[in-house]
Formats: sequence, structure tokens, C-alpha cells
Amino acid sequence: MNFLPRRKTASPLNLTPLIDCMFLLVIFILLAARFEPEGGIPVDLPQASVKETAKVESINLSITAEGRFYLEQEEVERENLTQALLDLRTTLGDPEGRQIVLVVNGDREARHSWVVEALDAASRAHQQKVSIRTRE
Repeated sequence: MNFLPRRKTASPLNLTPLIDCMFLLVIFILLAARFEPEGGIPVDLPQASVKETAKVESINLSITAEGRFYLEQEEVERENLTQALLDLRTTLGDPEGRQIVLVVNGDREARHSWVVEALDAASRAHQQKVSIRTRE
């Protein structure tokens, strides 16, 4: 029989708090992520070989196959598109249009003249940066 007192061994590192923190971080990322398309209005985009590169602050203009215009998910009449674009840019703090990019999401079945009208309205509103979104 061995009556000597046992030596205490160093306990292993407790990983429970670390696992709890990582679990909460994963939940936060899942809740904060956006799972909806950026345009918000479902349009069938044409295909192109060039991919988007940088993410910058943008205003989305969607043109449906029926010829309806949506500026940031709000329907806008074609005649009022210039003023609506000016008002939205002023609200965002860039009235000159130098930093904010206007992203045109035109349905593949939309008429070419509607896209030209949108680009003309952007020009009248002094929008300097315009991008046309396509599928990869």
C-alpha cells in the first residue's frame, strides 16, 4: 500500500470559454450577413466575361422587362428619374456624384431605349460614375 500523498498534475487548458466565444462569433456573422441580392428588384441580367472588382458605395437603378424603373427599390417614373437621383445623392451626402456609383441593373429583355433614358437622366443629374451590372 502506498500512503504517500498524490502529486497534483497540471490540469489541461480549459477550451470551453474559447468554444463559446467562437460559437457566438459564428452566430453574429450569420445574422449580420446579407442573403439577398444587392439590387432588390429581380431582373434577369445579361451575361458578360468581366467580373466586378471593387465594392464602393453605390445607388442601384433597376429596369424591369416591363419598363419600370426602381431607384433603390422605390419605383420612379421615367420623367422624374433625374430629380429622384439628385435627391437621393443629396441625402447620401454626395450631390456632385463623384464618389457614389450609379449601378444600372437592366433586365436582359428591357428595351435599349430605356437604358439610354436612364443613362441620359444620370448625365443630366451630373452623375459621374456609372456601372452596368451583368452576370458572370
